[in-house]
Amino acid sequence: MMMSKIIELIQSEMKPSMGCTEPVAIGLAVSRTCEYLNRPATKLEVHISSNIFKNAYSVMIPSAGRPGIEQACALGYLLHKPGDTMELFSGVTEELVEKAEELVTNGFVDIHVIHSSQFYIEVYAMNEAERAHTITIDKHDNMVKAEKDGIVLLDAEKDLAAAESAEEFDIQQYGIADFVRWAEDVEVEQITFLKDAVDMNLNISKRGMEKKYALGIGPNLQMLQSKGLLGNDLVTEVKKTVAAACDFRMSGGNGAVMTVLGSGNQGIEILLPAAVTAKWLGCSDEKMMRAEMISILITMYLKKYVGRLSPICGAALAGAGSSGAITWLLGGGIKEISGAVQNMLGSLTGMLCDGAKGGCALKLAACAGEAVYSAYYAMEGSIIQDTDGIISTRAEDTAKNVAVLSTEGMANMDSKIIEVMLQKKCNE
Repeated sequence: MMMSKIIELIQSEMKPSMGCTEPVAIGLAVSRTCEYLNRPATKLEVHISSNIFKNAYSVMIPSAGRPGIEQACALGYLLHKPGDTMELFSGVTEELVEKAEELVTNGFVDIHVIHSSQFYIEVYAMNEAERAHTITIDKHDNMVKAEKDGIVLLDAEKDLAAAESAEEFDIQQYGIADFVRWAEDVEVEQITFLKDAVDMNLNISKRGMEKKYALGIGPNLQMLQSKGLLGNDLVTEVKKTVAAACDFRMSGGNGAVMTVLGSGNQGIEILLPAAVTAKWLGCSDEKMMRAEMISILITMYLKKYVGRLSPICGAALAGAGSSGAITWLLGGGIKEISGAVQNMLGSLTGMLCDGAKGGCALKLAACAGEAVYSAYYAMEGSIIQDTDGIISTRAEDTAKNVAVLSTEGMANMDSKIIEVMLQKKCNE
């Protein structure tokens, strides 16, 4: 019974998405709101939290070849149809992009930013006779409220709190030793979906190696290998695989990745390092899938404390999960796995999230490479000590320290990052 809840929790946090999840979530919220209107909207008013603004501001919209929060809203309106999902931008065409640009130029969309680290999207879609209003919170496709012309059509907020208190599996009540035990004990038939997720993200990585997308970090690493400037080793293999997938995704490439915890880049960083390591070591698919379960659960635990969206780069936390999984593949026990996580938190916690963009590939590659190093360090007994800075005796307690830094110490960080981003635009 408990294992089925664990698997259900993991599956609930994994969804395919076309492009960066924040602009997609905005487009999806607009699409769903417009579905409540009988006639086309003539005006959109969209309120988003500062963290969503930060992550949607610079990243390319899939198949559109350009960034823009207003453009994501307009495309969501143009593409809206019943049953839209996080892959709705797969329908973007050049003609639709031109129509979206025209709508934006004519003032069709108003954007308002709310100072909050919560995942929050509120949409008003209006025409001369109707007004629809929706709220999406906490998760990218989690619409909790909808009303039309003042009549409530959906109010899941009240039911949500009751359901969560009664049924939600609280991962914070457990720890790394539990996660490893679950991954070792689970029936392999229950986790075959993890192989499908890995294959999806590996496919995107292969496409990212075909040519230069965004910064082209993946192909650049491969070129450096061919010149003999980098070795044909596990660290470089992991880094280029992860970077190429991110290159493709952040450039707005036309292909879906498996997201984990609402983020495609986290899905890449959580799944691919362990998969590449398993192949490098000659491990079976079964062992690889069990390692992926460890990676996901550790990252879930860390993110539960730090937050779904935070000033700390999600790749650093996902990399910590990957490092634990890699250590397990290398034959490490709980001491070494926890040590690898500690090494990651002690080295990369200060990496900031300054929004989604092509440069994310640099961060993902750095974290992926460090995940391998941290695993090998731990296997050799080189584990950061609890006398160092924010590190506690247990990795689980270090996670709580990182959460304090993120929620309290960096409380104003997102606002300052947005301020810098907007000031750059003013100076151009």
